[in-house]
Amino acid sequence: MKIESEKLKRYALLLAAKDSEYVNKMYGGYFNVFVEAFGDIEYGEKWDLFRVVDGEFPNMDEINNYDGFVVSGSPFDAYGNEHWILKLCLLLQTLYLMQKKVLGICFGHQVWFNLYILTVL
Repeated sequence: MKIESEKLKRYALLLAAKDSEYVNKMYGGYFNVFVEAFGDIEYGEKWDLFRVVDGEFPNMDEINNYDGFVVSGSPFDAYGNEHWILKLCLLLQTLYLMQKKVLGICFGHQVWFNLYILTVL
């Protein structure tokens, strides 16, 4: 079944952890784990990977093109002051204001929830 390009759903994985040797060997990286769990490529979804833990973020001019975002878990502290965590918080604040769908997993949930509380209060 061919999907028309204007109907494609586009999602971004904001990866907040480095791929372990085991995950690389078993699954080819965390990206594949998340797409397998949440994606539906057969029905026209497109997934992009941004390794935020390494400072790789989506271009702010293109975030409106995404239907949703997934923020992965991480061994880092969600309250940490690392540059990439602070930049992730700014991105999430922007996504909140744009009313984008965001799913946070563990670390991702903590960062998203804390930001949500600060924005609402």
